[in-house]
Amino acid sequence: MAGVKLGWPLDPISETPLHLQFEARLRERIASGEWKPGERIPSERDLMQFSGISRATVRQALASLVHQNVLEKVHGSGTFVARPRFEQPLSNAYSFSEQIRAQGQELLDSVLARRSLSADAQLAARLQIPEGSAVLYLQRLRVLNRVPMMVSTAYIPARFAPDLVTAEFSGSLYRTLAERYGWSVLRAIDRIEAAPAEAGTAKLLAVRAGTPLLVAERMAYTTGDQILHLGENLIRGDMCRFRMELQGSYAALEVKEE
Repeated sequence: MAGVKLGWPLDPISETPLHLQFEARLRERIASGEWKPGERIPSERDLMQFSGISRATVRQALASLVHQNVLEKVHGSGTFVARPRFEQPLSNAYSFSEQIRAQGQELLDSVLARRSLSADAQLAARLQIPEGSAVLYLQRLRVLNRVPMMVSTAYIPARFAPDLVTAEFSGSLYRTLAERYGWSVLRAIDRIEAAPAEAGTAKLLAVRAGTPLLVAERMAYTTGDQILHLGENLIRGDMCRFRMELQGSYAALEVKEE
């Protein structure tokens, strides 16, 4: 293997295919911290020169690591070390901040906007309150491990938290509503879809305009089936994924002996 450089030891006569050997070398550099999450790795041409293997073999190894979410390809920019994704189960009315901190990760919030507004006909209908009612509008940028993760927007009928528009507030919104005001989320309906990042949101999340985001809309209910919270989270898809556990519905078959 002429051209193989020290530090990329590949064995052409090994029973392990070259692309798997090369994949292992790439993993080693990521695991050692030489290549950090979000960092661009060398180009295909450079990797060919470093290893002495063909472009097809390099591409096979890269494609495997992309499929495993170890690397990610960005069109026109290159291949990057994938950032770890926060996984959120959809089995209960979760709080992002509570779930993330339970995993020992750092979540910081920056309040982008907080004010009282008068509900127009559309918002009033969604919150099931009279038109013109006071509503708390809260928008935050949520940063996970120093990387912008989501823009979170919340609408809360002011009668549930009358002074939250000016009171000191940080951390979990649901914990604040429960502990300070006595209103707990008893059930919620989530809707999740994909949408391109608009310019303003893209700037906040440090991604390119048009980057696909996960859009998670939530309607949360409290005592008496009252709507406590209408929220929308615009989430970087490269940092978060949702998990659902589904039960099968196969009918039980009874075998009768003749």
